[in-house]
Amino acid sequence: NIFITNSSGKLLIGKVWPDSTTVWPDFTHPNVDQYWTGQISQFHSNVQFDGLWIDMNEPSNFVDGSMDGCPISSLEVPPYIPNAIRTSLGQKLTSGTLCMTANQNLSTHYNLHSLYGLTEANATMN
Repeated sequence: NIFITNSSGKLLIGKVWPDSTTVWPDFTHPNVDQYWTGQISQFHSNVQFDGLWIDMNEPSNFVDGSMDGCPISSLEVPPYIPNAIRTSLGQKLTSGTLCMTANQNLSTHYNLHSLYGLTEANATMN
């Protein structure tokens, strides 16, 4: 499975534009490049473009964590929450993004959150 899963191993489902459900590619998975290249090629065959703007790769989510919520754990509610999150995002690491307990090929999303945009950019360049 090349998509991010929840802590139970099922697809983690969230929401993005235009208020539709979505899943996120796991850009740390060794087979994701083939999928991602196929998606870009298919889009290019319909819309000729000479560049891509990869956006919402925080990854963004219009629900906190997932449609099913997030399990209570030390990853979801760590002993220390950065001040920027405490003051602006309601003290939740999952505000506007994925559950920290979500599974990716290399580790949990808690450990990989800040690398999501980089790994998406790498897959796009490949």
